[in-house]
Amino acid sequence: MGKAEDFPHASVIEGVRFTAQVGVPNVIQGLFKKRELPTKVAGVARADLFAFTLVQGLVRKYGPGPFWVRVATDEALLLSDPADIEFVLGGSPDPFASDPPAKKAGMSAFQPDALTLSRGDLWRNRRDFAEAVLQTGRPLHSLALRMVKVAAQEAAGLTGEIGYDDLNAAFQRLTRRVVLGDAAADDTALTDLLGDLMAAGNKTPGKPAKGYDDLVARLASYVDAGEKGSLVSLVAQAPHDDATAVAGQLVHWLFAMGDTLPANLVRALAVIGSHPEVRTEVYAELEGKVLTRAKEVASLDYLGGVILEAMRLWPTTPLFGRVTTREVAFPDGRVLPEGSQVLIHNLHNHRDRDRVPFADRCAPGEWARGDAASSWSFNFFSHGPQGCPGAGMSVFLGQAFLAALLSRATPELVSPSLNPSKPLPYGLDLFAVRIGLTS
Repeated sequence: MGKAEDFPHASVIEGVRFTAQVGVPNVIQGLFKKRELPTKVAGVARADLFAFTLVQGLVRKYGPGPFWVRVATDEALLLSDPADIEFVLGGSPDPFASDPPAKKAGMSAFQPDALTLSRGDLWRNRRDFAEAVLQTGRPLHSLALRMVKVAAQEAAGLTGEIGYDDLNAAFQRLTRRVVLGDAAADDTALTDLLGDLMAAGNKTPGKPAKGYDDLVARLASYVDAGEKGSLVSLVAQAPHDDATAVAGQLVHWLFAMGDTLPANLVRALAVIGSHPEVRTEVYAELEGKVLTRAKEVASLDYLGGVILEAMRLWPTTPLFGRVTTREVAFPDGRVLPEGSQVLIHNLHNHRDRDRVPFADRCAPGEWARGDAASSWSFNFFSHGPQGCPGAGMSVFLGQAFLAALLSRATPELVSPSLNPSKPLPYGLDLFAVRIGLTS
């Protein structure tokens, strides 16, 4: 049987470059809460391009199989081959747990009880709860009709020229109403508190940040109220006990729906507003649809494909990792010791021209009519047992929100410039996006 040393090693200098060009920019921009100025600077400096180019060169030199690369003071095994990615993600959370030290130290600031940080029986407990409330795998959530209504109401407030902050504020309100109920619609203090805790997570403190107990108490009050039509109304029937830490699970839903999803939606709008062919097909699909009907919203496969393409082209999590819970033998016999870190660079894998024919262009049809959803190269929702339990609901909310918006306005990308006849950039600064909405 092989040993860990049998995997190729990138050089020390290449490790320094990987740290400087891949690791450091992610940290400076904010691992959990994006910092506006550093993000703008990274965009101007084309940090994503340099990160992609470096990883591409390393994969071509040492791949396509796994190889070691130094990140700061430690080595991690970098994956790019879909078969290796499937082996690792298919083996999560054991023997490949999703709580490597840096991630755990950061997320502990604002969601120490997160499903993604859980292992063993506790992971199963919290996963069962999440799947029950989010109704993972169902074609339509039982609350889909109300979600459509809320999405339309919140999208109606966006007019004229908008940016990320405008769309994010509208979607944060939608998120509070969907998760917690209408009573939370104007509870911006809750969202602000979560934002502060996420910003604290950027510093990877390794423990709950000041204010976390207050956040949990506020969420618990909404759970206790269990407003009809909200996700918290489903908690009582879902499997849970004290170990589930229900309020702690809601934190991740608010974080993912209220920050990450709006980032993807503003980028999807940027594509629709700059790609005439995409815009034409989106509006052709909307023609004749009754957008107050949940099934018709869910049938907007091409619009869903635009959202998924925004996630692929500009992943909000460009790099993520796993850590081995015990010694693991890869299919070829090479062995990873317990405690080894494994990295998956989404930005490279999503845009790898050696594997993805549509790597640098927007191709919603690959999701609507092709097999992109089955590819282990695309991991914005992850794959396997730890795939996002709310993935289907997230895309549906995005479809409902954008469909309502597009049904009354035509988007035009004001800035920055995206040319559909040229390879799309590796980064798209959220804070630079401006979109004009014409009725």
